[in-house]
Amino acid sequence: MKPILVMATVALGLSGCDRFPGQPTAADRWQAPTAISDFKTLYTQNCLGCHGDGQSIAGSITMKNPVYLQILPEAVLRQVVSVGIPGSNMPAFAVSSGGQLTDAQIDVLVQGILAWKNPNALPTAPIPAYSAALGDVAAGAEAFALACGSCHGTEGNGGEKAGSVVNPKYLDLVSNQYLRTVTIAGRPELGCPDFAHRIPGQAMDAAAVANIVAWLDSHRRNKFGKPMGPRTSP
Repeated sequence: MKPILVMATVALGLSGCDRFPGQPTAADRWQAPTAISDFKTLYTQNCLGCHGDGQSIAGSITMKNPVYLQILPEAVLRQVVSVGIPGSNMPAFAVSSGGQLTDAQIDVLVQGILAWKNPNALPTAPIPAYSAALGDVAAGAEAFALACGSCHGTEGNGGEKAGSVVNPKYLDLVSNQYLRTVTIAGRPELGCPDFAHRIPGQAMDAAAVANIVAWLDSHRRNKFGKPMGPRTSP
């Protein structure tokens, strides 16, 4: 067989390898982490375990929560994905911050998450802002008992439907911003309603939200079991 014919035969054989039984398709082949560019794969690999898919129960608030997406600034979302949240379980994903995702991949994640916004699922009541200064602790105790006591107990120590939210060990795991976010957006997948549906026929206003977060924050304790003292920001 002539050399040219041999080379052509080999090339033809190699080009047809993908058609052999058991051979992986192009979609099944390994890709370097920085080469992945589709939102579904990026979200599944980096976010699904903690934030779930809106149906299953996960450790943190679902990114498909319509109220949360409505109040969450794009710049904040991008920052959290890029550099994480110090002192929490939210890691940094940007290569520049020690993660494995490029800026382009982070943009895919951010835009894909924001695309889940659903204006038709929002309450008609005015939604409190994403962040604000802490309110009044005493007023927060009353607001909590009214809006949250039916599930968590009027003192926050737990009730028939939900556990304690004033246990210092729980509060060690969450920031004031997270407490505010859940107070506003709820966690419907856990049966926790948003700000507009905690009290029948009455939406919580911005002051009530700020007051509740201040009251919850007042239950924080240091490693010696002593109150942490008042804070001025979430």
